[in-house]
Amino acid sequence: MKNHIKNKSFETPFGDYTLVRIPDNDKNLFAWNAADRYLLKHLFSLQQSGNVDLAGARILILNDAFGALSVPLAQFSCDSYGDSFVSHSAIKQNILHCCPDALDKVTFLKSSDQFNGYYDIVLFKEIKNQAFLQEEMENIAQYIRADSLIIGAIMAKNLQKNTIKLLNNSIGETQASLAWKKARLLFVKPAPVAENHKKQTQITQYQLEQSGERIYSLANVFSRNKLDIGTRFFMQHLPQGKDYKAIIDLGCGNGILALKMAQQYPQAKITCIDESYMALNSAKMTLDENLPLAGRDIIYRAANALTDYPADSTDLIICNPPFHQQYVVGDAIAWQMFKQAKKTLLKGGELWIVGNRHLAYHLKLQKLFGNCQQIAANKKFVVLKTINN
Repeated sequence: MKNHIKNKSFETPFGDYTLVRIPDNDKNLFAWNAADRYLLKHLFSLQQSGNVDLAGARILILNDAFGALSVPLAQFSCDSYGDSFVSHSAIKQNILHCCPDALDKVTFLKSSDQFNGYYDIVLFKEIKNQAFLQEEMENIAQYIRADSLIIGAIMAKNLQKNTIKLLNNSIGETQASLAWKKARLLFVKPAPVAENHKKQTQITQYQLEQSGERIYSLANVFSRNKLDIGTRFFMQHLPQGKDYKAIIDLGCGNGILALKMAQQYPQAKITCIDESYMALNSAKMTLDENLPLAGRDIIYRAANALTDYPADSTDLIICNPPFHQQYVVGDAIAWQMFKQAKKTLLKGGELWIVGNRHLAYHLKLQKLFGNCQQIAANKKFVVLKTINN
């Protein structure tokens, strides 16, 4: 998917940069916010005063969505950690555009990776999912020292009530700054960590009511504690009867839909795609638990939707599209998925989706495919089918 570079520059004390979002089809959204600027401004002042030596420090950046922190700090070397394949792709793209010589100075860590050695500076963006934030903080606690500098950044309107309590309990005493341009910083003083402290991995599980299959979810997976009502409705109206040979669960989450399709079509190749590394690991746990896997063709792919997926290669795509990207709500991701699905489907291939009625996905599908059939509807959700003619 092509991304159009916006003209507006991201101005920081470390330099000015042109950054893109992924997806990048809303001219009103930028790859940074005031919280990023506030954190970089504060960090630069610490460097200027001699209180921080960025060049000699081991720096860890958590949850950088598009590179607003990683790009300016790449010159000093840093580790950029997160659960998003899309974020890692955006950061790499922005570094290559802004400071290509610094790309080899940035190490990208997935949420499944282990931290390596102590960090002098930890910078984090608060994320919407508090369970994942807690797991991150508890895991980083054993890789910092008493004098490590730990600073978080958040837009004031998004600061959740439990965040400071969460940080107090998991990593150390936390204080919030005064607001600057509607952003705040979180200053964390590391507390001593027990010698037997180990990496924390939050895994939740529940059983499907009728069939009894056990569903597994890691910390950053949507609706990790129970079956969400959209998927519940979709499961009642999944495709059946046709001899599908290649099926994609696009945005697979914890793998419930992929599991059901794999059970119904044991000869089909099943591909689980998600941008979340934790979602893919959760889907694998779910399918491993509930399927006889001998001889099964099941693939797990971290990707930006169907970007770089082979064209004309798939009989069926099922999807429960997300309508938010962290704190930003919209249909940009769904629209990307629909356009890429048309490219990926064979002629006569089908796209089935579930969505909230108010999102009016049928209009987009009709415009893109020239057809759209309503399979089922209730007061909140609609299941739609479209054919790639």
